[in-house]
Amino acid sequence: MKKGIVRYMCRRPPWLVLCLGIVVVAAPVVAQVPQGDDPILTALTKHQQDLETDGLKFLLDEASKNDFFLLGEVHGDNEIPKLLRMLWPVMWKQGYRHIAAEVSPWAAHQLEFEPVGKGPAVKGLWTKEEVSDAHMFADSNEGVIWGCDIEETQPQLPIAELASLNPSDRNLKRMQELTKDGYNRKMAPDLLKLAEQSKAGLDTVLNDVSLRQSLVETLEVEKNRLGADTKMIAQNERERVMKEQFLKHFRLSSKAGTSGKVLLRFGRNHLHRGYDARGISTLGNFIAEFALEEGKKTFNVGAFGAGGQETVAGKTYDADERQDELAFALLAERAKYSATIFDLRFLRPLLHQIPPVKRSVLQTNLIYWADSYDALICYKTVTPLKPQLQREKSAN
Repeated sequence: MKKGIVRYMCRRPPWLVLCLGIVVVAAPVVAQVPQGDDPILTALTKHQQDLETDGLKFLLDEASKNDFFLLGEVHGDNEIPKLLRMLWPVMWKQGYRHIAAEVSPWAAHQLEFEPVGKGPAVKGLWTKEEVSDAHMFADSNEGVIWGCDIEETQPQLPIAELASLNPSDRNLKRMQELTKDGYNRKMAPDLLKLAEQSKAGLDTVLNDVSLRQSLVETLEVEKNRLGADTKMIAQNERERVMKEQFLKHFRLSSKAGTSGKVLLRFGRNHLHRGYDARGISTLGNFIAEFALEEGKKTFNVGAFGAGGQETVAGKTYDADERQDELAFALLAERAKYSATIFDLRFLRPLLHQIPPVKRSVLQTNLIYWADSYDALICYKTVTPLKPQLQREKSAN
């Protein structure tokens, strides 16, 4: 599988090469636009739409013209689930049959097929209700959600499931004992060692992926996250897991004749075209190159918040990202609607005709985002997931 990914990644066409030298500055809430940027401002004004009306039609038109629709989301808000509820019924009619999600294959299986009230409580970026909405048009035994991630939230649960399959395996039993009161990342090195020593004669395949393989890959990434000198390795390895699991899902689905079009819903940092600001070749970059190889088309849309709050893992955070990116500050200042979608493709020729040595910091940042995403959604205010949804996520 790794050879396949390397083969795709080596075919990087020139339009995928991004400007990596982003200058980090403390951005004001309103970006200062250099003189001579009138065409850029004109393009931003002309190519923005209200997400509730024309913007929604714009997204559905793009979905109909493409095979892979990549949605780089803001985590922990009500706005993205609401957007998906508006998009998915029409996208299903357009031939979309699967949603690749930022959850582990184990979690995807639990959320989609375990009855309410049975099985362990699954916590993560998807609720049981959201998965049910995605599954409503499919047959009862037809999988819609593709888990494409490690199980970073609750690895103790797949540990318990694997241990139940192998009751005489002392290493798995020890892993279960260590995590009986919950999981902590500091446990990862010891758990990984035990997992590697385990014979695990019995395994199970959930959501197309071996439970044992998914668990080992989770612990490898978690172990590398502990060290400052290995965090980059962890980031690369996590993206590799996402790519390999996506490719496995796609190949198996294609073989079964049920592939169809695919919506990908991940955090915004995972769905860039090219290399992101960390220097990571993301899942989004892989999908862009894989699509070229397969003769298919992609559309990348990202979202950011210009105010409000988000709730992740039970904690609430400030969702105002205007201080994080100069481009976000400018888009938020120019946005006319509470939820505005900007078509960034019209900015690319305007920005790239500026000689690199003459580009302002803002222009450089705009190039980064215009090359990474075809469109960006600016939410003036995002609202955190409601407490009852958080409780439902645990209860179900």
